Amino acid sequence: VSQGPDPEEKLALPDFMEMTRDEAAEWIEKNQASNLTIVDEYHDEIEEKAPIRVEFTNKEVSRENYHRRDVGRVFYSKGEETFEKDIEVPDFKDKTRSEVETWGKVHELDLEVKEQASDTVEEGKVIEQSVAPKEKIAKRDAFQVTISLGKGVTVPDFSTILPDDAQDAVEGVNVRVRMQFTQSLAYGQLISQSESAGTVLTSKDDQGIDVVYSAGQPYIRDYRRGEYLEGDLQKLFFDEFRSKGANISYQVRYVNSAEPYGTIVGMSKFNQFLPLEDTITFDISLGNQTAPAAPDPE
Repeated sequence: VSQGPDPEEKLALPDFMEMTRDEAAEWIEKNQASNLTIVDEYHDEIEEKAPIRVEFTNKEVSRENYHRRDVGRVFYSKGEETFEKDIEVPDFKDKTRSEVETWGKVHELDLEVKEQASDTVEEGKVIEQSVAPKEKIAKRDAFQVTISLGKGVTVPDFSTILPDDAQDAVEGVNVRVRMQFTQSLAYGQLISQSESAGTVLTSKDDQGIDVVYSAGQPYIRDYRRGEYLEGDLQKLFFDEFRSKGANISYQVRYVNSAEPYGTIVGMSKFNQFLPLEDTITFDISLGNQTAPAAPDPE
């Protein structure tokens, strides 16, 4: 009595990736490789009846060491799956984004959500849809909706706005104004703005605009024998120059003087415009001399 084909027999497997489905089925039947199964599955890129892949249950099994007892599957394409257009599209007017996404997920649609500002549609609700209500589409069809981001704010051209007025120029937006020294632009002219004029800002955007105006050329005033002392120079030079983009520094030298210790009694430059990079020398009183006596009025 026959016991059937020998399960221990080693079979020389062909390259199924070079065979059609019919050729593979014929080889399996001819060689009584009943543990090899042909599986048909849909594939969007591989044509119908063309091979997709070969899998063995035991990872140690390959074409070179296959025995009739080994279990494997040969996958062939059924081509791209098509679906009947039996999904009726509802009217999503005044519906929320979450409602559209839930509906799209249930019907396995290729949903694309766009966003844009709207003066009339409440934030988070549908402005328009790509397929009209009551029309029918199929599973995996593309479907687009546009969701409102609420009323947008149009960025102005700050070159037409004075620096003192810029901070309050756009309602609901934080305008950060900074002055920067330049050699070529007059005081008050616009250097840059972080958002281009005409851009519409919505709740999704950063509600802030950085605007930089020209502070003209740096100018050094006369600080001698005034209210400033040596200890004020660090803050003074940062506030007056470096915070506005001018690389102007200072150095000090101590001199004999009857003025109180630390008083600024001399400057290498004062009451003049400066280049964007410069160094000013300050003479600082040591306070080690006695002031001459005032003359007798008589």
